[in-house]
Amino acid sequence: MVVNIYRNPFILALWAPAYLMVGTVAIINDFLMGALYIMATLALLGAYVTEFPIVSGLYPNEVVHKTAVSSLMGIILGLVLFGVKLMITGADESADSAPVSPGGAFFLTWMAMSLPAYCLMIFLVHGLNKRDLEEEDRIRQEKKKNRKGGGGPPIMDRDSF
Repeated sequence: MVVNIYRNPFILALWAPAYLMVGTVAIINDFLMGALYIMATLALLGAYVTEFPIVSGLYPNEVVHKTAVSSLMGIILGLVLFGVKLMITGADESADSAPVSPGGAFFLTWMAMSLPAYCLMIFLVHGLNKRDLEEEDRIRQEKKKNRKGGGGPPIMDRDSF
């Protein structure tokens, strides 16, 4: 059995923590940057759903999709943990000294988001490696070719205009 290191789930899963490191910088710095980061992640998912190629090749596009999905799960878990922290400690911002340094806050935020994202990414890439992407793409293109040219409601026939 020959192992391809470029399809190894444990190596490819490192894309999620790398992507979330950028997200951690955005979330720590400014709320608007964090919101833009989440919207960009949703845009990656939208590009996958509409079959817009982000990178060349079927497999890299699938890896980008899996990275976006696992990163969103990590972001959601990070927000839940932040909410739990606020419920436990309270939202008192009047303290002069911060209990956690900015570097520590960055590390804690990144780890809270990256650990579940890495685990989910391993699971998703492992399932991706079992699929025959070329056959799936051939079937998808065949269905697209057999589809009617209309883009409107199913009741409307564009040839009648």
